[in-house]
Amino acid sequence: MGHPLSAVLKSQERSLSWLARKTGKSPSYVTRVLNGQRKPSPEFKRQAADELGVPEQLIFPEAA
Repeated sequence: MGHPLSAVLKSQERSLSWLARKTGKSPSYVTRVLNGQRKPSPEFKRQAADELGVPEQLIFPEAA
């Protein structure tokens, strides 16, 4: 099963590169978060949720 963040990006027709630009992270950082190879920083979680206009808990349910 994929990461909830991937599902939201797909539903909004947004790319991983778009999210990387908007959050100031590298595409490889975002990829590692999506693959579970890196724990996202609290700042990244907030920025991603804000940029996508969704609650943080929707894309990072482990934060709930």
